[in-house]
Amino acid sequence: MTVQPCALSRFQKKLLWQDIELSEIYPLLKMCVWEDINNKGDITSEICQVKDSGVAALIAREEMVICGLPLIPLIIQEFQLQSILLENIKVDGERAKKNEIFAYLHGKQKEILLVERTILNFVQRLSGIATLTRQFSTILDKYEVGLLDTRKTTPGHRILEKYATCCGGGYNHRMNLSDRILIKDNHLASEGINSTMDFSKFLKKIVRKADNALVEIEIDQIDYLLPAIEAGVDAVLLDNFTPKEVKTAVLTNKNRVVLEASGGINLESVENFAETQPHFISTGAPIHNSRWIDIGLDWK
Repeated sequence: MTVQPCALSRFQKKLLWQDIELSEIYPLLKMCVWEDINNKGDITSEICQVKDSGVAALIAREEMVICGLPLIPLIIQEFQLQSILLENIKVDGERAKKNEIFAYLHGKQKEILLVERTILNFVQRLSGIATLTRQFSTILDKYEVGLLDTRKTTPGHRILEKYATCCGGGYNHRMNLSDRILIKDNHLASEGINSTMDFSKFLKKIVRKADNALVEIEIDQIDYLLPAIEAGVDAVLLDNFTPKEVKTAVLTNKNRVVLEASGGINLESVENFAETQPHFISTGAPIHNSRWIDIGLDWK
């Protein structure tokens, strides 16, 4: 018995821009319009009598992985601006060097100024996630271990933040609670399960009822690994295991189920876990520990 290719492939999901339902993004952009102009416009550009057309460059002030460029036309559309055209020099997922121009905005200067902050907010934030994700995935790639994101996302921004992790080289874990069956410690506690025998019976029942849904179980001690494998689950999440414990789990598993190591893994510790070679490492760090990338918007 070895891990089925279909089980691995279901963990290797990457959200592409063309897969995103834009209807999920428009409410967020409407809020941006309200935040910045609130039906009153840009009084600074009005009083300065900004009238001419121009070209503004988006410039990387530091090395980065680009993310968020497809959002720019949607932002322009939501602000109901007619003159601005986006010219991409690079695309999402590509690297930009320090001081490198990666896009231009052509149009009326006052319109570009109107959307400048909203564009930068999104591109800086999403590029920050993509850039930190790339640092994680570069380390993991050496050991042929995949990087999974989590649902620890900014409320309302999940689809964009998960897209950004893919631009950085990561895979998407669950998008929402209907995506797969993931039994965690609180599910077990709610059933009063505190022995390997009860654990095994419970899991066998879940596997029988799961139909075609992917079944993953979270365990926090090695004693529960074999009962999980024998119950027929697709994957086991090793929660807060040490690297040594993960290695023991990998050797015990013998590639029978997908193994995912998780729990407080950061950029400093990730290589220690990668060396043990579980199938995947999951962490929310690329999203909640990332910082905004320094990007400039300058007239040319």
